[in-house]
Formats: sequence, structure tokens, C-alpha cells
Amino acid sequence: MHAFPRLMLVIAIAAFPVISTYAAEPEKTKLKIAVGSQILNYMPLELGVKLGAFKEEGVDVTVENFQAGGSKALQALIGGSVDGTVGFYDHTIQMQAQGKQISCVFLLNDIPGVLLGVRGDLADKVKTGAGLKGLKLGITAPGSSTDTMARYYIKKSGLGPRDVSIIAVGSGAPGMVALEARNIDALVYFDPIATLLARKKSATPLFDARTVEGSRQAFGGIYPTACLYLQQSFIDKNPEAVQRLVNALFKTHRWINTVSAEQLVDAMPPGYKTDNREVNIEIINASKALFSPTGQMDIDAAKVPLAVLGDFDPKIAAAKIDLIKTFTNRFAKRAAQQLK
Repeated sequence: MHAFPRLMLVIAIAAFPVISTYAAEPEKTKLKIAVGSQILNYMPLELGVKLGAFKEEGVDVTVENFQAGGSKALQALIGGSVDGTVGFYDHTIQMQAQGKQISCVFLLNDIPGVLLGVRGDLADKVKTGAGLKGLKLGITAPGSSTDTMARYYIKKSGLGPRDVSIIAVGSGAPGMVALEARNIDALVYFDPIATLLARKKSATPLFDARTVEGSRQAFGGIYPTACLYLQQSFIDKNPEAVQRLVNALFKTHRWINTVSAEQLVDAMPPGYKTDNREVNIEIINASKALFSPTGQMDIDAAKVPLAVLGDFDPKIAAAKIDLIKTFTNRFAKRAAQQLK
């Protein structure tokens, strides 16, 4: 792994504007945030910690990485062992259907950055979703967003729920290993694995939602994915602490979107990149559009995951979800005003 030079770290931190006055002190200064894996979508959280953005905002953030998919990170939030989670926006909808109120306060990804691909040796036979019939498809974990996306795509392709065997293989490298070992025939995956599989010609995508066009092809619209979400009760009790978290993510995203791919690669935490700098730059060039410049959710975009979830989950379809309660833009808007 390429170490992040001390001088560059100082320069990066200096690039963050300092806020001298705040409306109030944060109600809680030590905060634990969960993530389900080290996919590129979640990278800004740990990058913000590394660059000192959270400390500059007066909060001490510890990241707990479950390496087992977003459903585990969600469970940690609901169980109260963490204060917040960086996971897929889908979960806010799923939890409302279960009578639990969690809310997205900062959107990390305007587009999903997800791919569904088949093993390279099957590419000539499987060219569409219908070709997955009878095959084994790898996801991160049951109930995860990769599970949701896989089931939606299978149904959209005209297949029934029993036509494809869905198998949990973990996130990141374990999924790649399972595919290359032929333990599965297809995989739902993200960068950096996407670029590694493409370079080795180990997988051929049936869809690639690292672009707006790919998201529309797979899901019928722009599908917002990773966000920082917290229990509404926590947001209500700790609004200034939440604001500091959002400020730090806003700064980090602004930095990501203004530096070169090379600078970003050198700054990224080790778990989100490979040992090869050239490959890492290729990954960032393929996926840099992932990172929202505003952190704000668009209500029309929020309707896309609701449609996807409701299409195959009758409980969500019947739940009369109030999307306005699944996210708030007030913290991201305030961050933009404070950090001009």
C-alpha cells in the first residue's frame, strides 16, 4: 500500500476551511459510525477520519467496519451499539416499513456504482438477466442492498425468485475469490473489485451502474445509494453533533471533487485500494462520479429505490412509505452555508 505522506496530509487538512464559531457545542463528541464493508462507495467516511475533518469539527469518530454487508451495520444501529451508519439509503425505507424511524442526513452517492456480472467463461452464454436462470448469484449478505438489487434485477428480467440461487459470499475480495473459484456463476459487486475483475477479464457486466446511464438501465432511474443515516431519536437529541458529522463529510466530499485522481489515491485509506497505484487511479477515474458534491437527496431520486423495493416486497408496497421521513437535507444545506 502507498503510505500517505505526512506533508500531503498537512496540506489536505489545511485545505479544509476552519469554522471559528458555532451555534452550540456538540451534545456528544465521541461517536461510533458503522459501515458494512470497504466498498468505494463508503470510502469518504474513513477518508474524512484520516484527513482530520471530523476532529476539526470537534467530534471524535470511530469507524466500525463489519466487513459483512450493510445489513450487519444496520443491525448495529438498530441495536444501539453504534451512533450512526454509512450504508445504503434503501435501509431507511425498509425500516420505516417495520415501524422504525431512521433518516439519511448526508448522501454520499448520487449513483449506485454497482455492477452485476457473470464469470468470463459464461459471457458468451449469458448476455442478459434472463440468462441467469439456473445459476448461482453471489451477494454480500441476506437482506443487504446487493440482495435487494439482485432480486429486483432477476424479477425485471422475467425470472422467478427460485430461478436463481442467491448465495451470500461477503463483500469485496471474498466475492471475487468465490467467482474466480467458480463457487458462484455471477456476482453483484462494486469498485475496487469491479476494476480488478475487468482487468483480469474474470467477469463481464450485465449492467454497470457506475454511470447515470447504467443506473437507469438497471433500475429505471438514478438510484441514490450510500448515505449517513441515524435513528431519528438520535438526530432529535443531538442536532449539533449530527451537524458536525455532516460538515466533516461535506468538507471531505468537496476535497474529493476538487483534487486529481492521483492525489485522491494517495490519500485513500489502505482498505479501499489495491497495492498497485496505476490500478487505483484507473478505479478512481471509473468511479469518481460516485461522490455527491452536495450531500443532498432529491425526492424524485428517492422514489427509485422505493419503486425497486416495493416491486418485490409486498410489505413495503403496502406500507405507504412517507419518503419525506426517510431523509433530511437541512444539515447538508447548513454545511454548504457554513463552509463557503
